[in-house]
Amino acid sequence: MNLRSLALVATIVSLVALPSVAMPGVRDQRPNLIAGELMGRGMVLTVNYERFLTNQFGLGSGFMGIKTSGGGIAVIPMYVSFLPGDNHSPYLSAGVTVLTGTGDVQDWESTWLVTLSAGYQFQSSGGFFVRPFFSYIRPAEAGAGDQYIVWPGLTIGGSF
Repeated sequence: MNLRSLALVATIVSLVALPSVAMPGVRDQRPNLIAGELMGRGMVLTVNYERFLTNQFGLGSGFMGIKTSGGGIAVIPMYVSFLPGDNHSPYLSAGVTVLTGTGDVQDWESTWLVTLSAGYQFQSSGGFFVRPFFSYIRPAEAGAGDQYIVWPGLTIGGSF
């Protein structure tokens, strides 16, 4: 093997085998998201906090209180988010929404709801983000039959 072939092999091995230096994603730089969510997982309006563990995976939760004729309901969505892209990305999440208290929301009272959401997220490097999506929501208990709703949602907030 001559010196030129050895240099070519060394270059190819270094390009393929050595880890490349990747640019950090927008959620690596700003992993904390605070937002208001209209409709969506919380059904009406929730205040949400989401923390991204990587640029793709995050954990989130929200809260809303509703006064009803029978008392009051606390609505607490909790979810895992997945975004395969960076600034512009498809958005997927799965989680539960806990309804607790007296009274009812959409004929559901003191129960757990399973939520699956899909949509789109734009997150600027300056911190603003917007996420339109749809959620499939159904009671978690067995025997719920075909009780479910597909509900639109819009999350708008900032990241830091």
